Amino acid sequence: MRVLQTATGEQTGDYALTRTEFQILRKLVDHPGTLWDLLASVDGTVMEIYGACRALYSRGWIVFENERVRVSDLPQKVKQACRLDFDVVVGRLEKLRAEAPRPTTQFFQEPIASSDVVKRVQFLWERGDLFERSILILGDDDLLSLAAGLTGLPKRVVVGEIDPRWVEFIATQAQRNHLPVEVHVYNVADPLPREWRRAFDVFVMDPVETRQGFKAWLSRGLAAIKHPGSVFFGLTELECPAKYWHEFQRLINEAGLVLTDILRDHSRYENRSLQTPEAWRQTRLVREAPFPLRLEEQCSWYRSSFCRAVTVKTPQPPLRGKIRFGRSFYKGPYTVTLEE
Repeated sequence: MRVLQTATGEQTGDYALTRTEFQILRKLVDHPGTLWDLLASVDGTVMEIYGACRALYSRGWIVFENERVRVSDLPQKVKQACRLDFDVVVGRLEKLRAEAPRPTTQFFQEPIASSDVVKRVQFLWERGDLFERSILILGDDDLLSLAAGLTGLPKRVVVGEIDPRWVEFIATQAQRNHLPVEVHVYNVADPLPREWRRAFDVFVMDPVETRQGFKAWLSRGLAAIKHPGSVFFGLTELECPAKYWHEFQRLINEAGLVLTDILRDHSRYENRSLQTPEAWRQTRLVREAPFPLRLEEQCSWYRSSFCRAVTVKTPQPPLRGKIRFGRSFYKGPYTVTLEE
């Protein structure tokens, strides 16, 4: 697979594909099917799927022949977007990450395995939230921005990152590989830059799992996305109990979104910040363990679920303005992987 370039109006026929339209085309691009097949595999209500079929039919992109729906005169860019090889993206991301900075517990960094980063990007693609979408990512030691950029499908990927090492690395790699990715130094404690407000279709975060941390990350993302829009985030059960999940779900609902997906144990973390004996011994994870934990015996034990929510109206952030916080913003009663 070659890296695709950002689509032009001529390549997409000047049509902004809805999520449902993209899913229909992705389903049909290699295999014609019945309307029943589309109802079984495409997101949305029956009437939304019918409406999307009519819109695609009116453009000449799908036809109904021999009792089957099939693609017809699809723009080349759209056809390529429906046939992405994500194994190639994993390989290219692995090469880029070989030069990445080491994670630090100062900013609660712990990157996800490359294959699982790309699994996240693939999930955005499957839901129709990648092709020709503008995406904001707050905090990106996982390099999701580069993985998304390597597909060539997003219209724009913007990263807000507090650690200048990662800002420099992402900017260098994006320029070197001609990716539609831009990165800025940004602290979630600060109000969202004016030019980011209501400027994005999709927001992605891996927030710290404290009440204050999640609320702050969510607020900045909700100020950034338009309606309709999507929010993706990771949450664990290891440091985030059910009562926090309940509070976070309530925040999402009250802000004007609804949860659509929770992919259990979707993302595995590399645990590189705990690979030195000094850091290892200074965590509650080790000090309060009922039996000895040996550093060399670590497996992919730290994992998170990947969640998706969509707007039902223009979202309202629960917090506005500047937020004051210190280390307690990152560290709560259930945090065990930070140095004491």
